Amino acid sequence: MDYQFIRNDRAEPAAIFEMGAETLGLWFTEELGRDRKKLAHILNVIQQLEDKEIEHYLLQGHEFNMELNRDEIEVYAAITRDESEVDIPQDTELYDQESICGCGLEDFKDVLLSWEQFVGRM
Repeated sequence: MDYQFIRNDRAEPAAIFEMGAETLGLWFTEELGRDRKKLAHILNVIQQLEDKEIEHYLLQGHEFNMELNRDEIEVYAAITRDESEVDIPQDTELYDQESICGCGLEDFKDVLLSWEQFVGRM
């Protein structure tokens, strides 16, 4: 999985991921950002998954949700799985392919630790 961390035009951390994993980049940029408390919480959840203390975990965000299990993670736009009434035009179809992506838990942990280092240098 190829990715790059940059500072955007507002000097905020941003993540750019390869085609097919763009949603993960949006999650890092928009949901995680510089939030060290959230980052520590996710690393703790990963440790619990690795230690087999829990089987899965759902992290709900503002725009994106993340489901983690012992093998992989999946990030998806919250609206794609929102079962409540959503006020969208009647003939609108949601395109899930660009709103969902996943990767292995170990790969995600490696990227998360790299993000932690990147944000720590800012």
